[in-house]
Amino acid sequence: MSVVQSDNIASREIFSKSKESMKVLILPYSQNNPYQQQLATSLEKYGVDVKLCNMRALPLLRSIWVYGKPDVLHLHWTDGFIVAQSWPRTLVNTLRFLIELLIVKLLGIKIVWTVHNLSNHENIKSTYENFVNRIVVHLYDQIIVHCFSAQESAIKKFCLPDYLKKRIHVIQHGHFLNCYENRISRQDARLALDYSEHVVLFLFFGNIRPYKGLLSLIDEFRTIDYPGAELLIAGKPLNDVIKNELLIHCKENDHIRTSLRFIPENELQIYMNAADIMVFPCTDILTSGTVLLAMSFGKAIVVPEIGCIPETLDIDGASFYDPNDINGLSGALRNVLSRDFVAMGRYNRIKVEEFGWDEIARKTIDVYCGSGD
Repeated sequence: MSVVQSDNIASREIFSKSKESMKVLILPYSQNNPYQQQLATSLEKYGVDVKLCNMRALPLLRSIWVYGKPDVLHLHWTDGFIVAQSWPRTLVNTLRFLIELLIVKLLGIKIVWTVHNLSNHENIKSTYENFVNRIVVHLYDQIIVHCFSAQESAIKKFCLPDYLKKRIHVIQHGHFLNCYENRISRQDARLALDYSEHVVLFLFFGNIRPYKGLLSLIDEFRTIDYPGAELLIAGKPLNDVIKNELLIHCKENDHIRTSLRFIPENELQIYMNAADIMVFPCTDILTSGTVLLAMSFGKAIVVPEIGCIPETLDIDGASFYDPNDINGLSGALRNVLSRDFVAMGRYNRIKVEEFGWDEIARKTIDVYCGSGD
């Protein structure tokens, strides 16, 4: 038996003796992302008492005050605890976060951080955020990333010494099977969105931000000469400037339509089941939950070969491209149209079952039980 297996078994034995008293606070909680709810539900199956917290003022300490002292404080998207639009607010946030972390450590509470992104998506004071993360990472007992590529990137980004490298654990991002209603047929979904049966529908779905690369997608899609190919962009723009720029870019193209609003949960299945192919024109990404969503709905995928994506998808279900190649995205769009994209979607629907939440919960419990040495 390997040392790793022995350590995992020992961790589970420790946990089994104290599982009724193990309490975990997860924060900040994002209600629009089912990832944390799925994680919490899976952990609770193993007896962990999980609280999802989203306090504003003094978020760490108020969560402890309201829900009681936990065994583990599990942090996720921490950029909101550090950066703000103004420098005075950013410095106040940083000082508060540091003080809270130090108090949490003095209380004897383990701190676990899941690295979803190396920095905030809008690159607001990202150099400063990285500087702060290089300091506070020394206060974390354990660190979770979603793939080996992210592990290497985190080690490099945060300049982790050898003793901290041992605290980084790879735990895959879970699927979204059974998270959303998925009963509407392709025919009815297309009827609802006013698309014919014969259209090959590409879908971009999600929040619209600069790093998502939508302007490049629109430009590259225009070069595709394929009868019946249509592009639908669905999601809420970050601001009116981005919205207006996108609308101008789409102007005078009958094959590109937009639904620029927040898509409520009860409509998600309509967009997903109407689509044939999901496209991700991201220029910078570490982990993508939307890729797991597309796989959960059985879609063929066009995606850049960066971050955790190559460890989530493979060539049988995806058309990869190099985001640094000026013709990469258009080539990937043409590639997927030349293949059996229906079969690609079926393959992804089967493959996504590999990312089950039970195994993720067990591995997370092992991390919670780790010594942090």
